[in-house]
Amino acid sequence: MKSPNHAVASALVAATLLTTLVACGPARWAEHGAGNNGASGSPDTAVKPAVFESFLQDDAANKVDILIVNDNSASMDEEQTKMSTRFANFVSALKGIDYRIAMTTTDIDSKRWGQHGKIMPWGTGGKDLVLTPATLDASTKFKQTIQRTETIGCIDVNDGYYCPSSTEQPLKAIELAIDERTGANSALFRDNVDFVAVVLSDEDEKSTGPSGATKAEDVVAHFQKAFNGTKRMNVHGIVVKPGDSVCLKKQASQGKGAKSSYATRVSALAGLTNGSLNSICDSDYSKSLSSISSQVQKLVSSFDLEQAPKAGTVKVKLVPAPSEALNWSVEGNHLIFSTPPAAGTRIEVSYEI
Repeated sequence: MKSPNHAVASALVAATLLTTLVACGPARWAEHGAGNNGASGSPDTAVKPAVFESFLQDDAANKVDILIVNDNSASMDEEQTKMSTRFANFVSALKGIDYRIAMTTTDIDSKRWGQHGKIMPWGTGGKDLVLTPATLDASTKFKQTIQRTETIGCIDVNDGYYCPSSTEQPLKAIELAIDERTGANSALFRDNVDFVAVVLSDEDEKSTGPSGATKAEDVVAHFQKAFNGTKRMNVHGIVVKPGDSVCLKKQASQGKGAKSSYATRVSALAGLTNGSLNSICDSDYSKSLSSISSQVQKLVSSFDLEQAPKAGTVKVKLVPAPSEALNWSVEGNHLIFSTPPAAGTRIEVSYEI
């Protein structure tokens, strides 16, 4: 499910060698495959593949670590309320996936509410730092924690001590969360498990994305340095989409202390990590959260090929062959299964470029 760092073989430009490998393997070609590239066919199809890649599905298969970066500034009371009751939508496509979900805030100020990227307990008086498929009353704990007590009522007060920082820093919070991977956030980060961040905010990095604010490229470099290619990252946003002037105006009119800005840097980070943008102005977040959930499922069910295949040339073989056919598709250089292959499965892929 991982990037090419997890490939057990890669880029052999020799059709004859591929034929030899296929002849020696007990598994069949995945004739049930179907995808955007028109990838299907039998082992006997007269296609001369130029590239062969092989991946081993490791023990991290079917797992994902998710961090919610919650804007707890004064203007976010309404948005937190809308999200707080949608846990079921958030995990709707994660059935069968071993997930861990944690939360931090956009406040990295040194004042009273600064979270500095550290994850917080779920639920009122709770001790659990992560939600898992086995967590009891997960929906209740999600609601109690997403809806921040420090945010409620601050829209008309905006006091520098009693209220959270009005300078949101979701990108920096992600970096700081990564820095705590073996410390305060060790309950979230597992070895070799893909990482997803979901940003809920009505402003950009440092509110408006000024020149000194953390850049999308900074976060990607920080992530790569920390994990050295052993996991992938997707970042999704529920934000004011760049150019959505109607939403921008709506968010800025919620109270005397309300501000809003286009999520330019959050948008850039989503783009660099194959994430998505959803509108914070939606009256109901169920669709957005279900969509994010589906994309998380796609992440843990996908393999990154070294190159984008030529349409109609992709063939897939699973060793050992599954008892039931697994559907797959190709998007760009991503091979995506409808259900992740079992741990220990070797996935062999051939294609032309």
